[in-house]
Amino acid sequence: MTVGWAGMSQLPRVAVGSVQPGFDSQPILWALLEVLRRRGLQVQSFLSRAWFAKYLEAGTVTGLNPRHLDSWIMSPEACRTIFRHGAELADLALVEGEFSGINGTQSSGGTLECLCQWLDLPRLAVVDATRISGCRLPDRPERIEGLLLDGVFDDRHLAQVTTDLEALWGIPVLGALELRPSLRAAVASTLRGSRLPRVLLQELGSHFARHWQAEHFDHVLGRREFPADTGQLFDTDPGGVKLTVAVAYDDAFNCYFPDTLELLESRGATVIDFSPLRDESLPPDTDIVYLGCGRPERYAAVLEENHCIKAALRSHLRRGNRVYAEGGGLAYLCQQLETPDGRLRRMVGVFPTTARLSRKPTPPVPVEVTLDRANWLGHAGARLRGYRNSSWLLEPADALAGFVAEPDRRYDIVGTYQAVGSQLHLNFAAQPSFLHHFFYPHLPRPQVPDPWSVVC
Repeated sequence: MTVGWAGMSQLPRVAVGSVQPGFDSQPILWALLEVLRRRGLQVQSFLSRAWFAKYLEAGTVTGLNPRHLDSWIMSPEACRTIFRHGAELADLALVEGEFSGINGTQSSGGTLECLCQWLDLPRLAVVDATRISGCRLPDRPERIEGLLLDGVFDDRHLAQVTTDLEALWGIPVLGALELRPSLRAAVASTLRGSRLPRVLLQELGSHFARHWQAEHFDHVLGRREFPADTGQLFDTDPGGVKLTVAVAYDDAFNCYFPDTLELLESRGATVIDFSPLRDESLPPDTDIVYLGCGRPERYAAVLEENHCIKAALRSHLRRGNRVYAEGGGLAYLCQQLETPDGRLRRMVGVFPTTARLSRKPTPPVPVEVTLDRANWLGHAGARLRGYRNSSWLLEPADALAGFVAEPDRRYDIVGTYQAVGSQLHLNFAAQPSFLHHFFYPHLPRPQVPDPWSVVC
């Protein structure tokens, strides 16, 4: 059953974020999404930073893959345009993250608080109830309109914590999720980048529903006008340059910013997917191959054995066509790729280096880099912002050309001939000037018999 505001033109929206450092609020967020799904609401989830989530459950619950906002990469105007575009088919937009500060910087990246200001989002704070003892509470978050409690031990504990928070903070508790150690252990056992079994999501939702105050949630959302949006970023360009972009999409490669792909289409590109795991050739008339991030190390044996698609990629480049690869896609284009068991598997061989798995990967970090030489993605001196993927380490190789001026970031963007590889997650919808070069490359496309010995 949908609620009264579901079809409103005001764009129903809410921000949900944790307030305690180091706390993983994902389980209660999945539970909330499941409860909203049961009410008949189509929810579009947004991450508050332009990186790829550890898990994929938001798409499982809502049927829509998560989208991305970022106050460090995006301007306020671009953020509002991208937000409205992404939420236009949903009943409710939910922006998730951490309440940790207002201003996004190169050291911190985008912030949820800044997005709340730009988008006029009502705010719900997630509190880890296991860290609350007596009246020892975390600092009271500002401008919060409701609380969600995670990790309550039992009904008595819930009543106690609710009483303390509502009395001392003056903020209502709208819902709670019990600790349920066995359930959380099952959730934690899910491999990174995998989807939780549907039964676990349903169980999370059922436990959360016991303590869910739906009417209070509806009151928090209220009726808010959305800030005026005059952006024309996604306007269709009927005179756009015709371009075919082949996007690698399968179990090994599946991390893309939806706005980037949709922006390519709105500007005249034909976006078609293919599978490096299963296909033997590229789609007909492919101009650009786009290899996104993912988990190629899990499927390295199959990727290694698919000699046909590897040969097709090399032939694509020999004809003077272009490739953009990011994260796991970059690793796939290297000569060798390391698997979790330490084996080296032969990959496409475009980049003369070995991609090794980081033994201690850290969350993506915000990075701003300067191109010190031109390539088809950008001119020398151009600056890009993105989040660096720490999962892969490129072994130094004399023939590997780094495109970044900053010495400590030299190989964050690499290239050979018409292939550009990035260790940064780049949301081109937030930096559309670089997407322009997909359509109007400023470097020539000469025909040569063997580009592998050529370094830009």
